[in-house]
Amino acid sequence: MSISQVSNQQLNLRAIAAIRGNAALSEAATTGVTRQADSVSISDSARALSSATRAVADSSDIRADKVAALKAAIADGTYSVDSRTLAQSMLRAGALG
Repeated sequence: MSISQVSNQQLNLRAIAAIRGNAALSEAATTGVTRQADSVSISDSARALSSATRAVADSSDIRADKVAALKAAIADGTYSVDSRTLAQSMLRAGALG
C-alpha cells in the first residue's frame, strides 16, 4: 500500500466522522434537545493551593547580600567548609528525611 492510499483513507475517515458529527448536531437541533454549556468548578483546596503557590513565588527567601559574599569568597579562594560540621548536618538531614 502506498503512502498516498493511507493518506486518502485517513481523509475519508475524517470526512465520515465529520458527517456523523454534523448529523448528530442537526438531529439534536430538530428534536429540540439542547446541549448544556460547559462549566468548570474549582475546589476550595485547589484555590488554597494556588494562593499558597502565589505567596511562595512572591516572597523573597534569597538573601542577596549573603549570596554575593559567598560568591566573592569562592571566587577569591577564601571560602572554606568545616568538614565535620558539614558531615553532621548531612547526617541530621538524612535522619530527618
